[in-house]
Amino acid sequence: MSASPAAPSPASRARACWCGHPTFAAYSADYHVCNACGTLVSRAPLPPEAFTVQTDSGELYSKDYWHERQTEHHGLPDITRRARLDVPERCTHWLRHLLARRLPPARVLELGCAHGGYVALLSWAGFTATGTEMSPWVVEFSRQTFGINALAGPIETQPFAPGSFDVIVLNDVLEHLPTPAATLAHCARLLAPDGFFVIQTPEYKEHLTHADLVANQDIFLRHMDGNNDEHLYLYSRRSATEFFTRLGFPALEFANPVYSYDMFFTAAHAPLAMHPEEKISAALAAQPTGRLVQALLDKAAESTDRGWAIQRLETALEAKK
Repeated sequence: MSASPAAPSPASRARACWCGHPTFAAYSADYHVCNACGTLVSRAPLPPEAFTVQTDSGELYSKDYWHERQTEHHGLPDITRRARLDVPERCTHWLRHLLARRLPPARVLELGCAHGGYVALLSWAGFTATGTEMSPWVVEFSRQTFGINALAGPIETQPFAPGSFDVIVLNDVLEHLPTPAATLAHCARLLAPDGFFVIQTPEYKEHLTHADLVANQDIFLRHMDGNNDEHLYLYSRRSATEFFTRLGFPALEFANPVYSYDMFFTAAHAPLAMHPEEKISAALAAQPTGRLVQALLDKAAESTDRGWAIQRLETALEAKK
């Protein structure tokens, strides 16, 4: 990293790095970098209470976030469209990864379940699945849209006993947490002794400077400038490994994400055993909804295989020119 150390500003003192290192180096107008662990830390001096939802209107993660902020600020589909788009794409990818490591029946909690499509897919596959969200409005939306079990409010306020879950999932959530070490420590207590985490979060590639990202118009910039009030910590593979090792889950297994700008991994106490396809199919075939999930997974795999086949064909044709 070519950036030189900079003295901590008032904003940096307002938000320390999760690892506890006291100083940062300059990275961009919106982020510092903690070279001790390899995390980008937002300069936005917002207190933790700014990320809760009280009235569900005009707050960062209130109802407006799922409509106007997604479409106007980020240029993404709103939650109604995402409820339809995510299930056959992202949700099937996540489920295939999980089934290879934990078969139903098992208890799964998804923090930040959004529209609830993944919680529904987990339930149809035979898991006992629960979701949480900050906004009461989006919790009601997920219940009405997918009929899931969802609760509103921070995980620390939920009535879950220690050891309540076998798997805890955070898809596009870790980067939003104002006190990630404390929140994940609470989650760790909710896991069974052989439980584990599944995480998707944007990947900060430490070898790239902010100037490199700008020069290449890297899509990772979408996670940084202009929305640093949302993405408070952006992790590298090094910092993610350090984070979960400190938490007591040192066995990280990185897998292919849906989108190239993310990283996707499991964090466990020890390496996880892998289940073969025949065992996964048998577990899904144990109930009618599981058979429907199997068909959806098969179709998703077929689409993925076809996409790779087309890409290989186009590469081969290009090489012959």
